[in-house]
Amino acid sequence: MKRFLCILLSASLLLCPVLTGCGDKKEDTSESAGAEALTPQDSDTMHLNMLFTLIGTPDVGVTELLGDGIDQKYRADGSLKMRTFDGTACGVDITFDVCYDELGDVSSVDVDFPSSVSEEQLSATVTELTGRKPSKDGKWQAETAIISLAKADGYMCMTLEPFSAEPDSDDPVQY
Repeated sequence: MKRFLCILLSASLLLCPVLTGCGDKKEDTSESAGAEALTPQDSDTMHLNMLFTLIGTPDVGVTELLGDGIDQKYRADGSLKMRTFDGTACGVDITFDVCYDELGDVSSVDVDFPSSVSEEQLSATVTELTGRKPSKDGKWQAETAIISLAKADGYMCMTLEPFSAEPDSDDPVQY
């Protein structure tokens, strides 16, 4: 049932014509981040907030929403490791990799933006998208993901990794 709800939520966000925040606004983000955030365009095939919902989704949900992608990589045991997709988000062409854990669920999403998108623009975009400013370690916390940015040769990479508000059961409880 949880997987069905995740797939249903993903589908509804994919069809959503506007880019919305991914959580409750925890801080005032009205201050200028130094650069204007990227904005969704009519020509967009991908809404960035939809990628947040992919975290933890089984592969069948990803293929129903996005297809097989332009490339797939497999582990030695034959299980799917990663699918690569092309799209357009905020008016720019992007490539994103959906990475899977050993159970076949999405473990992370790496979104590659072209070098024409500055780190400041992408930072402002993520701040607007999440409704939060980055923490001291330079990462944003959304409802379902931790977002980080990194520079690479010729592009900017935005990485989404799982976030859970529930403490690990193996961790000792601190009082």
